[in-house]
Amino acid sequence: MEFAQKIKEAVDSFSAETKANVTELKYTVENTVKNAVSEAKEEVELQKSHLKTTAERIQSKLKGPFTLEKIQADVQEEANILVADLKTTFNRNANRVKGLFNEASSKLEHQAEEVKKEVKKATSKKAKAETAA
Repeated sequence: MEFAQKIKEAVDSFSAETKANVTELKYTVENTVKNAVSEAKEEVELQKSHLKTTAERIQSKLKGPFTLEKIQADVQEEANILVADLKTTFNRNANRVKGLFNEASSKLEHQAEEVKKEVKKATSKKAKAETAA
């Protein structure tokens, strides 16, 4: 009877700790998703502001006398600004996504290590219980 009780305690302990780890994992995933949504909202606001600034800059260029040189210079300037903006946006978002995945990955690895420790602990308890019986 004592052996069965020890096995039951080990299983109960393992089950409780696994539930706690799953809950923490769920919390980690939820936070990662919330962070991603927050980052996306921030990026949308940045892009809105950028579009407004770009529209104002272009409207100011549409005033005044137009010469071939002025139009060519304006088009060249806008092309350079567009390329620089695309590079900046891509790098910023690539770093954000990389950061989110690195954070989630490290949390998941930590959870996996905790589960492995709990499995080892439960296994050793079971082995001790079997040797004692």
